[in-house]
Amino acid sequence: MSRKLIELFQRSIGNKFHLDREDRNWLLHENNCKIKLKSPDKYSLGFSLDRNSKPSPFPFFTSNPPCDIAKMCDAIIALSYKGKAYIFVIEQKTGNKGEYYKQLTNGKYFCDWLLALLNQHKHYSDTPIFIGLLCWEPRDKSPRKGPTTHGSNGSTIKKEQHTLLSEPTLFKALYEIQNQEEIYLQELIGGNG
Repeated sequence: MSRKLIELFQRSIGNKFHLDREDRNWLLHENNCKIKLKSPDKYSLGFSLDRNSKPSPFPFFTSNPPCDIAKMCDAIIALSYKGKAYIFVIEQKTGNKGEYYKQLTNGKYFCDWLLALLNQHKHYSDTPIFIGLLCWEPRDKSPRKGPTTHGSNGSTIKKEQHTLLSEPTLFKALYEIQNQEEIYLQELIGGNG
């Protein structure tokens, strides 16, 4: 059923909202910062309701809707991994974290709404696993200190560090990742798989 969800999302979300794709990678761009979100399987869908829709991702909203209801996350990626459906709700920031949690929450609620409609009309009834992800690049771009290993050719390889955010959450897991140009989504599934 996990692949069925991706098919239903593809049928529901217009192509103009799909993220750019490079093989298995979904590309997220903001302010000259490009992140490759690496899916463990080619069968996935990455989209953004925040693209080509300024100021609001929902054209039926007025130009001045109530505070925060028109905020939307930067990307949503639905994927299948080991027979389970995962939905990554992603916010990308540069400079400071800002109101990332409101944007992630609105993205989750959008997916909940779409899933409720699919369930109501008997298209899909399983419950996917939601993972929130804040990708940000602080203005101080110095690399974070962390463990390193040495490759077979003697090169230094920095191990990625993911911080699990501890604030109250609607997600199975909520991660913060800094200064990473490539993010392996499979690693974030971790113990949820």
